[in-house]
Amino acid sequence: MIGADDIARYRERGYLVVENLLGGATLAELRRVTDEVTAGARGLTGHSEFLDLEASHTPDRPRVRRIKKPWGAHPFYRKMAAHRPITDILAKLIGEDIRMRPGGKVNIKAAGYGAPVEWHQDWAFYPHTNDDVLAVGILIDDMTADNGPLMMIPGTHRGPVYDHHADGAFCGAITRRTRISTSRPPQRSPLRRGPSPSTMRA
Repeated sequence: MIGADDIARYRERGYLVVENLLGGATLAELRRVTDEVTAGARGLTGHSEFLDLEASHTPDRPRVRRIKKPWGAHPFYRKMAAHRPITDILAKLIGEDIRMRPGGKVNIKAAGYGAPVEWHQDWAFYPHTNDDVLAVGILIDDMTADNGPLMMIPGTHRGPVYDHHADGAFCGAITRRTRISTSRPPQRSPLRRGPSPSTMRA
């Protein structure tokens, strides 16, 4: 559970890291389910309802970029979305009235061939007018400086939503031409396995 200091840091920085959130058995099942779902990419010649494939994917060498709408791909993902250790933290950050948006994804970010996730603001993807909304990320593997950790720029949640278009089309990333106004450098979020190597990023 989080305390007043954690909530204050979330309000100031725009994100919060909570380590060792899931029990070992829950985390093991989450990994097993993810392996099961991604195994369904074998034999595919293109994207499916639940799987986005890497450009280098072939039917006999499957390479998954992400699981789309995971709550529909396997019931365990839906169960995780309502997991009390997670929702109890969300309630402290945005209140008790919690609603899951219909999207969601599991990013694979595989070593060697995984496509990069460019600098972006989550808000640019949301069709919302209520800004009491956040994204929750559950890490199921180590995230270190050596394997491309998540990076965040503290305080940018208080500033403008930057343009995420290139040549007039939405590209899901802040372009290189954009100058981000911030007095604080990007922060890496390296997290290694502990007794329960799960982390929630809100």
